[in-house]
Amino acid sequence: MGEPTANPLISTARASDTSPTVQLHPLVLLTISDCITRHTLRQQTGPVVGAILGQQNGQDVTMEVAFQAKLKSTDDGEVTLDDEWFSKRLEDFKDVHKQPALDIVGWFTLGPASGPEPHVLPLHARISELYTESPILFLFHPEAAFSEATTAGKLPLTLYESVYENAATDPNDKAMDIDGAVQAKSIKFKELVYSVETGEAEMISVDFVARGGGNATAIEGSAESTASNAGSSKVDEAAGRKTKGKQKEEDKENDTLDESTVLTAEDDEIISSLTARINAIRMLSRRISLLRAYLSSLPPSYLSDPTLPLSPSPDATHPLPLNHSILRSVSATLARLNILAPPDSVAFTLESQQEASDVQLVNLLSSITNSVSAARDLGRKSSIVEYAKQQNRIRTQPIGMSGGYSGGGGGGDSGEFFDTVLGGGQGRGGFAKPYGGNRW
Repeated sequence: MGEPTANPLISTARASDTSPTVQLHPLVLLTISDCITRHTLRQQTGPVVGAILGQQNGQDVTMEVAFQAKLKSTDDGEVTLDDEWFSKRLEDFKDVHKQPALDIVGWFTLGPASGPEPHVLPLHARISELYTESPILFLFHPEAAFSEATTAGKLPLTLYESVYENAATDPNDKAMDIDGAVQAKSIKFKELVYSVETGEAEMISVDFVARGGGNATAIEGSAESTASNAGSSKVDEAAGRKTKGKQKEEDKENDTLDESTVLTAEDDEIISSLTARINAIRMLSRRISLLRAYLSSLPPSYLSDPTLPLSPSPDATHPLPLNHSILRSVSATLARLNILAPPDSVAFTLESQQEASDVQLVNLLSSITNSVSAARDLGRKSSIVEYAKQQNRIRTQPIGMSGGYSGGGGGGDSGEFFDTVLGGGQGRGGFAKPYGGNRW
């Protein structure tokens, strides 16, 4: 068998410094996934095409929002954009996303991992002609969605920028170029490097989708049950023996679900959380296995045997050469384990308990201080109330009961009382003469 031919639409030129740097947001991935899901469930035909909006500042390009485009077929059977609908939809998105202002930076479609196919050229040329000069092609690979690379964390997509190259069929044609001659150019696609950028709102959305999709299941309808239901309905209509009420009751009994199989919201949350942890542990296990396999394939180090060279050459037993950058990364990862999990766990636990005890003691002292202050305020207020009650009791006593009406200094008889009141002198607690001197 011969070697597979390369994709003629992929450029073989080297990557240049003028290539844009793309920051991809998860909202674009969610939108494309939703478009593919709807297209599949509705059993629609034709390609899945949409626009991607973002910002472009020099070589830095962001992909933030996307929407699916409406297509139409020409008389020749070629699929093109519905320009009127597409322009209106694009203006609506621009009105919504004014701060920061977003504009079309690319478009998305489905395709194989080998690269774009010829049917994307008319759509790409149309978008380049009407909306943006150099749109970025977002090619999603549905067949790679369940591959091992995707399971390991690689997204099933590729970004391409379009470039124009001379359509030379012979390698010697470039040497035969004549100055001033018009060269035929063809469009090629060059792969771009991208990074995933996530905002706070997108993190909430992705977390919500992950929680809801953690326990999602696809249920296929049974053709036999559908046919049997249709046949039974025809028999019932022909016989006319059953009423609608009885039929509804029977259908309700048949459709009754076991309550033990219905999951609550807490169960859904627990299942999604456990699923996310299982996937994370699986990915960690794969990467640890990959690192162990790489380290096992390396030649022995001079650290274990001083007679070995610093940079040993690969051989049949150890085919891989030393990569000091990878080894430094592995060493840094191992050094972080002591920070994440201290080796002396007993001392660390004791120190944590002591700090917790100190915090509890400070809280207890603060509570005691507040209690003493409250008791002190209560005593002060009680003394004020008791003093006020005593004064009120003295003022409300009868005249004969008070010590102020008891005559002179020796505590005489009843005649002294009248002498005191009528001007015969003041007793120890008596009143002053209210009417002056010897008026009586």
